[in-house]
Amino acid sequence: MTIYVNEEEPVQNIAINLANIGDLPYQFTIRSQSSHQSTVMVETQLVSTNARYSMLQITFPDGFGDSHKNGVYYWSLKTGGLSLQEGLVKIITNPGGEINTLNYNSGVETEERVSDVFYRPQYT
Repeated sequence: MTIYVNEEEPVQNIAINLANIGDLPYQFTIRSQSSHQSTVMVETQLVSTNARYSMLQITFPDGFGDSHKNGVYYWSLKTGGLSLQEGLVKIITNPGGEINTLNYNSGVETEERVSDVFYRPQYT
């Protein structure tokens, strides 16, 4: 799925492969593949649903469209703590903002560990 986020129009409609879902409170979240930081959308509302798919309306936070968030993200749709669907989404935003403001974090606590170097003799 690809989502175009324009700062002037932060509300976007997305289609998901879930049929006949109820009008419940949903939470649409994206998580960066590089910084592992999550962004929860301000509002998520059900627009329509049928026997094939459902259409949701999501609202991106203020400043998201101008903050160089272009890239591929993990997304998830949850309701009441239950994960309904997840996958990958490509997000394209307006140019602007700062580049490389978040460093990569692999999630491993020992990421900054430095190894010891031992002398290796030259064998002839």
